[in-house]
Amino acid sequence: MVTVLLSGGLGNQMFQYAAAKALAKRLGTSPAIDLYPLIKKTHATIRPYELGIFNIDAPIVSTLRGKMLTKARSFVQKHKEFFRHFGLFTDTYAILYQPAFGSLKGNVILSGYFQNEKYFKGAEAGIRDDFTFRHPLEGKNKEIAGQLASVEPVSVHIRRGDYVQNADAASNFVTCDVSYYEKAVAHICGKVNNPSFYIFSDDFDWVKENLDFGNHPVSFVDWNREGKSCIDMRLMSLCKHNITANSSFSWWGAWLNANPDKVVVCPLRWFREEKKNSLLKDFYPEGWTMI
Repeated sequence: MVTVLLSGGLGNQMFQYAAAKALAKRLGTSPAIDLYPLIKKTHATIRPYELGIFNIDAPIVSTLRGKMLTKARSFVQKHKEFFRHFGLFTDTYAILYQPAFGSLKGNVILSGYFQNEKYFKGAEAGIRDDFTFRHPLEGKNKEIAGQLASVEPVSVHIRRGDYVQNADAASNFVTCDVSYYEKAVAHICGKVNNPSFYIFSDDFDWVKENLDFGNHPVSFVDWNREGKSCIDMRLMSLCKHNITANSSFSWWGAWLNANPDKVVVCPLRWFREEKKNSLLKDFYPEGWTMI
């Protein structure tokens, strides 16, 4: 069995599950989910289990090794090669693929973010099946989904929120600025005929005051609050093209977009630390345009 210790928000949980699913497929076994990092007492942001929105049937388990790995993660990381022999595998940088992942065997516990498509290359079809949404769209969301089929829709994700208001997040992540979105919109307009822009954000006031989409149709999807924010990802995935923020949430919205001719624009800078930004080229899927 391959057990993954879930942590973070929806996009992060999806990366972690996808890595576990792919590894389980290679090893001829099944993935399982351990929620201990989500429920333990911590100073980190409290996050709920969010994968229940999908058609995932992996069992929820509680393991002693999982608890030990969570509590001693920093120690395990320092001695990762030793602990790998006992089936404990951690990542280093979230977006940096660890080649040792490809040689894991037996019963494995994964702890980390695993934010790189290479972790689940070759298992995309099964992961897309698992990441189909469990419940049908209703109300305004159903209406918007109907609109998307009749235009050339482009999702635009603007994440500010914690990147602006939370000191820890702001010290680690940049906030995509007006210049990025201007260049992204210009790129889309050069590639897509008659685009219609659908805006997803946690700061619509900033968007309306700062971003200009010219004469192109613009729709603000501003009603999916709190526990319904996952619907925004679903609607992003139904758009034909995507402009992402430096967010795993919009990364997945673009990745789940099944349009074979999609144009995806993504930011050159994600982190404050330029060493990490140098890894982004290997982090984004092939064909995405970095601006």
